[in-house]
Amino acid sequence: MEGYTDSAFRQICKLINPNIITYTEFTSSDGLVFNAKTVQKKLVFSLSERPILAQIFGKNIPHFIDAAKRCQDMGFTGIDLNMGCPDKKVVRSEHGFALRQKPELACKIIEAVANAVDLPVSVKTRLGFKDAFDLNSFGKSVESAGADMICIHGRTFVEPYNCPANWNPIYELKQVLSIPVLGNGGVTSLSDGLSKLNNLDGFLIGQASFGNPWCFTHNLPEQLSHKLPIILRHAELLVSDKGEERACLEIRKHLVQYVKNIPNARAYRSQLVHVQSLTEIKQVLETLPTL
Repeated sequence: MEGYTDSAFRQICKLINPNIITYTEFTSSDGLVFNAKTVQKKLVFSLSERPILAQIFGKNIPHFIDAAKRCQDMGFTGIDLNMGCPDKKVVRSEHGFALRQKPELACKIIEAVANAVDLPVSVKTRLGFKDAFDLNSFGKSVESAGADMICIHGRTFVEPYNCPANWNPIYELKQVLSIPVLGNGGVTSLSDGLSKLNNLDGFLIGQASFGNPWCFTHNLPEQLSHKLPIILRHAELLVSDKGEERACLEIRKHLVQYVKNIPNARAYRSQLVHVQSLTEIKQVLETLPTL
């Protein structure tokens, strides 16, 4: 979700459904220590986004403690420790999923952060490397270390995102833990997530929200004309947060997602990937078919 779930997008999702919980983008605990002012800008949020969890990653325990304290001071609702990112560069740095492979270090980090802040601490990870044989033991260790919640992505490290997510091990994990357990992976909508819920305490929607923040509600807009005010509001919020030049660069990937299913989408995408001002965004949006 890096590069997508910034404050502007989170505000849009909360506008669609005020009852959801939001997460920040993937944020380095090392970065918060060594480049605090710059990295903290990435974590800025509006009150409308609460409850919101600060998602941080790393491997250095003192840096995790420092970062968690900074996040607490910023007013976050909770701290989410990412131990599931499968990006090869991240894992080579012994961050993200690498901590799933090092349960002793993972638990030391969880315990240290839980003792350092007064906020709830959650852990996000995956089924395992090639299978989920040790998921229950890892989950029990995480709970014992002081985690208040755990979220499991229903794919292994080696499985690509086009592989169907497997939630059965997550259901089994819930049977042996007392803390809330959330499921993640392959959820396409609020209805789909509820159908997968089973004995879990909640679920996360990730990639399905790109260009479709309405995935968080049952009240789906019937026509593109009903979506346009939200799309424009997204652009306006991004401009307000980051300035017009940078915002226009960043909004392009969202705009092409918003229009991917409309007639003649290819022609509109070619315009939207070159927008350079809010005025230009409005002009292109006004030409879209509204049926």
